[in-house]
Amino acid sequence: MRCVFVFFMLLVLSSDVFAASVCTHVDRDWLAKQVPPLPGEAKIVYKKEQGVLCEVVLAMDGKLVPLYVGKDFVLVGKLFRDKKFITGETIDALKDVASRERIEANEKKALKKEKRKAYFKQNLKVLEDLTLFSFKPAKADKFLYVVTDPNCYYCKELMPDLEMLAMENHLEIKVIVFPVLGPKSRNMAVQAICEKYSYEDYEQIQYQPDTPGCSQADLLLKKTMPFFSGAGLSGVPVVISGDGTWVVEGNDIAQVKQHLGLASDDGSGGSAEGPQNQ
Repeated sequence: MRCVFVFFMLLVLSSDVFAASVCTHVDRDWLAKQVPPLPGEAKIVYKKEQGVLCEVVLAMDGKLVPLYVGKDFVLVGKLFRDKKFITGETIDALKDVASRERIEANEKKALKKEKRKAYFKQNLKVLEDLTLFSFKPAKADKFLYVVTDPNCYYCKELMPDLEMLAMENHLEIKVIVFPVLGPKSRNMAVQAICEKYSYEDYEQIQYQPDTPGCSQADLLLKKTMPFFSGAGLSGVPVVISGDGTWVVEGNDIAQVKQHLGLASDDGSGGSAEGPQNQ
C-alpha cells in the first residue's frame, strides 16, 4: 500500500512540473512589462523550453531577436550547451520565418515612405511655415527642404554635402528643425529659435543647459512636433523636394543627386537611415 501511495505522489508531482512549463507565462504583454518599450509590430514567433529557461524569438522590424526568459527576468544573448550553439541552431531553423518577416517589414517601410511623400506633397505650405532659416547661394532659383535635429550626427554629416550641392546647382536649402531625439535636442532647438540663429549659427550650435524659452519657440514647436508625428516620421535627416515629388530619408547624398538628375561623384552614398527616435 505504501509503494502505491509513493507512486501516486510522484505522479502528482510530475504532473505539476510538466504543467508548469517555463514558457507558460511568456506572451507579448508579459515581455512588455519586463523590457524597454517594444515596437508596436514586435511579435513572438517561437517559444521552446531550454532547461530552466524559455527560449523566445521575437520578430521586430524584419529581424529575429532571441531572448531567454525565466520566471521574472529576461536575458538577451546567446545560449551554448554541451559545446552546441543552441541560439544559432534555433535561428537557422527559422530561416523561412526570418525571410517572411524581412519581406513584410520592407513592404511596410516602403508603404510608409509613400504615404509620407504624399503627406508632405499635400502640406507644402506647412513645410514653408515651419522653415526656420536657409542656406541660399547667389542665383538660387530652386530649393529643397531638409528636416534636421540639432543634436543629430547624421544631419551634421549631411549638411556640408548639401551646401556643396546647393552652390553648384543654384539651390536654396530651407532648414526645418525637428527635435526628435529627446529633451537635449528640444533644448537646443529652443536655443536656436529664441536666439534667432542664422544658418551659420546653427552649424556651430553647442548645447547650453537651462536655455530660457520664448513664445516663438513654443508656437513653432507646437506646430512642428504633431506635424511630423502625423507623417509617422521618427528619424532624421529627411530631404524633401520643393514641390514634394520626392523624399530622401537618411543622409544618402547620392539619392538626393539622383532625384535631381545629377551624377554622383563616386556612386556611393551615406547611411540609409538616420538615427531613430528614442
